[in-house]
Amino acid sequence: MLDYSPTLTDHFLNPRNRGTLADANALGEAGSVRTGDALRLMLRIEGGVIAKARFESTGSGPDIAAASALTEALCAKTLAEARAITADDLETLLGGLPEEERSAVRVATAALAAALKDYAQPPAFRAAKGARAAQPLAIAPLKPSPPKSGAARALSPEEEVEAAQAVLAEMRPQFRADGGDVELVDIVGPRVRVALRGSCSDCQLAGLTLGGLQKRLAEALGRAVLVVPAPVR
Repeated sequence: MLDYSPTLTDHFLNPRNRGTLADANALGEAGSVRTGDALRLMLRIEGGVIAKARFESTGSGPDIAAASALTEALCAKTLAEARAITADDLETLLGGLPEEERSAVRVATAALAAALKDYAQPPAFRAAKGARAAQPLAIAPLKPSPPKSGAARALSPEEEVEAAQAVLAEMRPQFRADGGDVELVDIVGPRVRVALRGSCSDCQLAGLTLGGLQKRLAEALGRAVLVVPAPVR
């Protein structure tokens, strides 16, 4: 597992305010289903104050933790106070984030900005959209992050394996420091199968490990990937 703070780990294992909000009157979406970090933020605003906040996410540990911490912080905030919340503020609430995971707080605050913009629309305009919180979470896809080398061409299967092994080698000291390890099994289409060893195989904490690894691999391979654990033999 990456070096996450106790606060972040608690928000991931015990997310606050996760689920739909039937009486939401403000809704904001950010991220992408395709890249695995889609976030829907639903707010109930009464008298200029956020009375309720809920979220749905397709993301990994840091994404869920960021949304959980944000919804917890938003309750009882005025609209002006909510607008003032930044990605840096949210990262501080989580006790810090590794650099490669900072997109989690950026997506969360982008969803907040979208929700507040939605609420600012004329009431008739929002009413015409109906119960949007009941619609499936489906956000317009974003392009996967390009490889660090900036190469435009697609990697060959052999090059993808080499790139994935290089990412694992770079992250291995973090895995081993936490008493675990991750090994590449294979890459088939969008799926990257890995074997989790030691503490990394813990059923609850594996999501944190896989989430951080998935984003690094998407950058290295230049396309969207889904990292999944291989069956234990």
